[in-house]
Parts: sequence; structure tokens; C-alpha cells
Amino acid sequence: MSNAAEAAAPVSPLLDSREVASYLKVSESTLSRWRSAESGPPFIKLGGIARYRLEAIDEWLQNLEPHHGPPN
Repeated sequence: MSNAAEAAAPVSPLLDSREVASYLKVSESTLSRWRSAESGPPFIKLGGIARYRLEAIDEWLQNLEPHHGPPN
């Protein structure tokens, strides 16, 4: 194996809407609404079909969590 291939960062697998809906425990129609409203996890379109990167979904979820500072 070449050094270039070894140095390449692993690519997050692309998930389809069914897989993401299951992962997030929401319906596919909810996921579709979120896409239309641009309020859900980031996605890319491949041939008109939405695909999601797992790392992008996890980052989106993390950004939804409230940030708690030290107690006053």
C-alpha cells in the first residue's frame, strides 16, 4: 500500500434517509420536513437523493445540546 493511501483520512459512510431516521428515532417524513425547512442535519444530494455523513449528523446533534457553564 502506498503512503498516500495510508495517509488518506477515512471517509464517513453515507447514510440514506431511512438509516438516518432510524438513528435519530424520528420518522422519514419528519426528516423530509427538516430538509425542506433546512433545520435538520446537513445532507448532500447524489442524483437527487439525500445522503448524510454520520460525522455530520453527530456534530449537528452535539450543536443542539445546551451548553452548560459553571454554576453561578
